Amino acid sequence: MTIPHLTDVHTHYDEAVFDGCRRETLLRMREKGLCAIINSGSDLPSSRRSLTLAEEYDFIWASVGVFPLCAAAAPQGWLAEIEAMAAHPRAVAIGEIGLDYRLPETDKAAQKAVFLPQLELAQRLDMPVVIHDCLADEDVLAALEQYPARAMIHRFFSGLEYGRRFLEKGVFLGIGPAITYPDAGELIQLVREMPLSLLLLETDCPFLPPCRLEGETATSDMLEDVVQAVAQARGDVTPQQVADIARENAMRLFSISC
Repeated sequence: MTIPHLTDVHTHYDEAVFDGCRRETLLRMREKGLCAIINSGSDLPSSRRSLTLAEEYDFIWASVGVFPLCAAAAPQGWLAEIEAMAAHPRAVAIGEIGLDYRLPETDKAAQKAVFLPQLELAQRLDMPVVIHDCLADEDVLAALEQYPARAMIHRFFSGLEYGRRFLEKGVFLGIGPAITYPDAGELIQLVREMPLSLLLLETDCPFLPPCRLEGETATSDMLEDVVQAVAQARGDVTPQQVADIARENAMRLFSISC
């Protein structure tokens, strides 16, 4: 089954796993009906690579930013470089930025010292942000209070309570292959009750394939599993309607056309 108009708003096609097959993979995605892909930066080099991909393929756009686990390695002048890249006509968001508290030795202050200036930058440039939030929901919510921004929480998996709180703020949620796994009960319930106007679709490829393809390299066409799961969870929309709604949402948030 091929579902037209799929829009993958968070990918990492610049990763080394695609070396040697990148062009073939991306052209195959286009042939399968992917109408738009946003490739996300996580530091200065990957942000540059994302822009290069966006220059080479007319259905790819880029987000540029410094990821929380790269915060400590951010070189002097990093924010000015992100601002310069954000001026590129194919840059549509600041991201992937955020907070990640998985490790007990996490330097939260160092992460915030990189996250908050990027939120302020996005606010000043009137650009949306793509937020990575891992076990840091309260601090992310507080940051969005301090710097209100048009925002997407990428690869959302923070549970029902936090999902509701983000949605109340008008934050978009990136729903990906995690919804196909056995531990996705709260995510399924959240998708069932959330306003579809705040739904976005993503794979975070190459990192997380759908459950039935666990162990494989994720690619954007695997969004078909995600739209099927979203439609099944809700029961009031077809997979094609899910794809169409998410496409319209992506166009609205990121100011892209597809």
